[in-house]
Order: sequence, then C-alpha cells, then structure tokens
Amino acid sequence: MPDGKLLARKRAPMKRLIAAGCTLTLCLSAICAYVMYDAGLRDYEEARVASSNLVATLAADVARNIEKIDLSLQAVQDGLKLPEVNRLDPAMRNMVLFDRSTTSSDMGSILAIDRHGNIKVESRSLTPRPDNYSQKEYFQYHLHNADDRLYVTRPYVNHLGAYIIGVSRRLVDSAGNFDGVVVGVIKVSYFYDLFKKIQMAPGDSLTITRSDATVLMRFPFDISSIGRVLSNSRINEAFKKTPSGIFDGVSTSDGVYRLFAYQQAGDLPLIVSVGRSIDSIYANWRLQAWVIGSMVAALCAFNLALIVFLARSLRQRADAEFELARMATTDALTGLANRRRFDKVIQSEWNRMRRAGQPLALLMIDADYFKAYNDRHGHQAGDKALAAIADRIASAICRASEFSARFGGEEFAVVLPGESIAGALAIAERIRANINSLRGQQSSQPDVTPTISIGVASVMPQAGLTPEDLIKRADLALYQAKDRGRDCSFAAAPAVATVANLAA
Repeated sequence: MPDGKLLARKRAPMKRLIAAGCTLTLCLSAICAYVMYDAGLRDYEEARVASSNLVATLAADVARNIEKIDLSLQAVQDGLKLPEVNRLDPAMRNMVLFDRSTTSSDMGSILAIDRHGNIKVESRSLTPRPDNYSQKEYFQYHLHNADDRLYVTRPYVNHLGAYIIGVSRRLVDSAGNFDGVVVGVIKVSYFYDLFKKIQMAPGDSLTITRSDATVLMRFPFDISSIGRVLSNSRINEAFKKTPSGIFDGVSTSDGVYRLFAYQQAGDLPLIVSVGRSIDSIYANWRLQAWVIGSMVAALCAFNLALIVFLARSLRQRADAEFELARMATTDALTGLANRRRFDKVIQSEWNRMRRAGQPLALLMIDADYFKAYNDRHGHQAGDKALAAIADRIASAICRASEFSARFGGEEFAVVLPGESIAGALAIAERIRANINSLRGQQSSQPDVTPTISIGVASVMPQAGLTPEDLIKRADLALYQAKDRGRDCSFAAAPAVATVANLAA
C-alpha cells in the first residue's frame, strides 16, 4: 500500500472522531435552539391568551357600567312619552322618571333636554338649571341623526373642571319628530380607577377609544392624551373588519412595539385595547436564553477543545504508528522498501495483474564487483554507493504503481505492473543510464559508484505460475547479464506454464 494511503487509513479514526464531535456539537446547539425557540413561542402564546382574557374582562366591565346609565336613559325616554307623568308634581315626576338611575360616584346627573336645548327635568334637582345645551355635541348629533342608538360623546370638561363623557339618547314626540335629548354623564376618572387596579409591565398600555379613534382614557396615564384622535390607528382599522382581535405592531401613539388585543365594549361604540410590550413579553425568555445559551456555548467550546485535543493525540499516534510501519517496511540505508514489503507488494501486484489480464515485469539489479569495491573503499563508501544507486533507481520510476525495493545486500528489485518485456527492458536501460551518468559526474574520483547489471523478466500471471517463477526468471536473466560482461541489461524469454506445474 502506498505511504499516502497507509497514512490516510491510520488517520481515518481521527477524522471520524472530529466528524462525530462536530455532529454532536451541532446537534446539541440545534436542540438548545429548538428548546429556546419553543419556550419563546409559549411565552408569546401565553401573552396572547392573557391579553385576550384581560381585554374581554375590561370590555365587559365598561359595557356593564355604561349599560346601567343606558337603562336609566331608556326609563326617562319611556316615561316622558306618558302624558300623566308630565302632569305630576316635580318631586313625584323625578321619582317616576329616575327610579332606575344609577347612584355611582362616577356617574353624574341625568338631564332631559327639550328640542330647544333647555333642561326639562334633572335627576338631582327639582328645579332645572336655566342653562341651554343646544350647542353640545350630543344635542347636535341627535338633532341631525334620526337613529335611536346610544351616543357616546368625546371627553369634555364640565363646570367643575372634571373630564366627563356624555351618554345620550334621542327623544321624539308622538309624530316621531325630534323632541330633545336625554343625557347622562360618566366621569373619565371611572376608567382611570378601572385601569389602575391592573398590574402592568414597563411598556404595556391600556386604552379606551371611541370608534372614531378618540382616546377616552389611556394608561400609562397622560392627561394630554384624553380627547386625542389617534390618526392611522391600527386598532381602529382592524375594528372596521372585526369587533375583536389580536395582532402585533408598532403603536402609533408612542412607537413601542406591542402585542395588541382589542374588543368592542358590548354594543357600544367603544373599543377597549390592551397592549403588551414585546420586550416585557420576552424579558424572562431572553434572560433564560442568555443563561442557557451561555452554558451550552461553554459546553460546546469545551467539547470542541476536547475534540481538538483528542484529534491531535490521535494524529500524533497515527503519525507515530505510520512511522513505525514505514520503518518496519523500509530499508534504513537506501530509503527504499525492504524485502518484507517487496514480498507483499509482488504478491499483491501478481493477483491484481492476473485479474486484469495484464503482464507483470520485474527488474533484478545488482551492483557490479561490490565486494571488491567495499574492500577497496571501505564500508562507508560502499553504503554511500548503495544509497546513490537506490536514489537513481527511484528517480527512474515514473508511474505510481511502479515499485522499487532493496532485495538484499547490493541487490535491488523493481516491480513494473502491466509492463511488457520490451517496456521493462527500456526502463532497465534508463536506470543503467542514470547510474552511468552519476559516474560521469564523479569523473574526478573514478570508481566512486559501481556499475550495475540488470536482469529483466515479464510474465502473464496465470494458473501454474507464481511470483517466485517471475523472481527466478529475473534472477537468471541477471546472471546472464553478468556473464555478458556486466554493466548491461538482459531480458529473459517469456515464461510458459509447464505441464507439471499445471498438473500440480
């Protein structure tokens, strides 16, 4: 096996460890992200449910209290239609007309106003005030609108300096013509007292508006917001489509991003809305996400550091094992493969060429007169000469499948998969020329590098033949080259499986 493939195989566990560690880290991060994402969704959904419940409660409370006033208005409206009531003395008439009127501290007087704007009867006085109300918003509305709906005015300041809201109904005569207005008032402080009981987070808001986006009350409280018209209000735009709903968006009043839930107060032209700040909704979630995210990030960092440490250790071990394996199969002097590795490679290439139906060639190379060279120049010079020959042999090999080894002593071998006898002989001559060129470069020191003789053999692997047959033929060809005077190459005749071998 080539050194690169052997090293890659030994490093494979390290790569698998890195892949497994990275996968584990990604899975841990993905699980953490999913858990936190799901927790955020739950917090958001809980806020939606809580906002819907709160706005429904507030809308019901507002509708219930205003409907109490409306019942009183309808009682006055019905009573004034009876001629007998108008003939009663003032005390008895007030008792009849206002017996169902509310006495809440947040409710003001109920007035019955004639068609000219003058007070006919008043719930809290037997002597009506001489004031004229013909220019009031509710009077003008009923004067010009023939419907019998309850009308809620914009907030305005009464004679005591308090903000109030008028709630009115139209009076008609027996012919159905406009005959005045019956009106009751409710203090804006009622909404203030209702809202201040609710615990709110920073950035949250509570609002009551008319259907035309006029603010009746808003929390956090700001006196300047009362009576303000919220132009381009998303709540009023949504209200035109459905009387209740929930959505998130930026508030037109202060620019805060909120989750809004709104609902119509009964059948009244009033809209109650609750705005939960997105920041307050996710405040606890963000804290948890930061804490858990930091812990998971630390665990991932520790895991990655551990993976790097283990991978480095495995790499060092793989490199050490590779070096030991290389040393076990490499000749220390020449750097070529040793005899042990040669035996494995020639058997492996023999089997591969037999499957492929291609020839396998072998060069057996021997340094000429090496013993005499050693005796003359010494063992150190002999070692250098063998190393130089090995280097020239290795440099003459071009293909990755070609393989060179030190066969033993001063003898070398080159395995040439798929090479014919003619091609192998050409490579042998190229190697010999490399050695001779080395001698030419060292002409000032004659006989520094010995010449070589090469035996060439090529066989077609088949039944009846073995790699040993190829080695024997190359070895015999080497002796033929030596008999021809050395410093030459000799090619053996093609091998044929014998009858005896086939029988065996």
